[in-house]
Order: sequence, then structure tokens, then C-alpha cells
Amino acid sequence: MNGPSYLIITTGYIALSLLVFILLIPIVPVLSDYIDRRSLGIITFVYALIHYLLYILDNNIEWMLIRNDLFFRNYIQFGYISLIFFLPLFITSNNYAKELLGNRWMDIHKLIYIIILSSMLHYYMIIKADYFAFTMYSVILITILIIKYRKYYIK
Repeated sequence: MNGPSYLIITTGYIALSLLVFILLIPIVPVLSDYIDRRSLGIITFVYALIHYLLYILDNNIEWMLIRNDLFFRNYIQFGYISLIFFLPLFITSNNYAKELLGNRWMDIHKLIYIIILSSMLHYYMIIKADYFAFTMYSVILITILIIKYRKYYIK
């Protein structure tokens, strides 16, 4: 594997891992004492953005090739969806936006579920042989979602 590909893959893994971890924080109360979800979300966005920029650089900034990837490669489309939906979270991850938006702030930040779903689809479509890591991400994510559902909707 060449250097740029390694960096693209690694930043993708880091961004996906951080997304899953962000969902884990509220269901493990001790984590909330030590980790600020908004800061972690900003870091996660930066990794996702670096992942995207490395992809652009790896394609020698050839916009026609990048455009063709967008139109004809499903996994690239899901990557773009993730990044586009991540932008509003990044932009509103400050106290001023939270005050200004009021209750709508929380609605915007529920986009994390779409981001994670499209990121998982992006990752799944890239896999050629080894599904172990994807399976582990899926099991962890499903477990987190079940716990969150039971905690907030079944009382």
C-alpha cells in the first residue's frame, strides 16, 4: 500500500471510530466527566475533512476524475453525504450557535445518525475481502443504539 492510500484509510478509520465513540459517551456517564463531545465532534470533522482532502490530493486534484467518482462510485457518494451532513454540526458546535438556535440545535445535531449510517455504508462498499473490522464497528454501533433506545424510550 502506498503512503497516500495508507493515510486516506487511516484517517477514515479514525473518523469512523470517533463517530462511534461520540455516541458512546452519553451512555457511559463517567466518560462525560472527562470528554467534551463537542470538542471531540470538531476533531472528528477535522479527520473527516483531512480524509477527503487526501482523497482529492491522491487524485492529483483532477476535478473531472473527482466529479466522475462522485457520479459513478456509490461509496464516494456516501462519503460526500457524510461530509456534507457533518458541516452543519461543525458550524453549530459552539455556544453562540447553541443559544441562537435553541431547540433546533439538538435537531441539527441528530444528523450524527445519518452521518454514521452513510459513513458505515461508505466503508462497507470499499471493503474487498476482510469484513472483520466492519463487523466489529457494526456490533458496537448496534449495541450503542439499542442501549440508547432502551434508556430513552423504554421506561
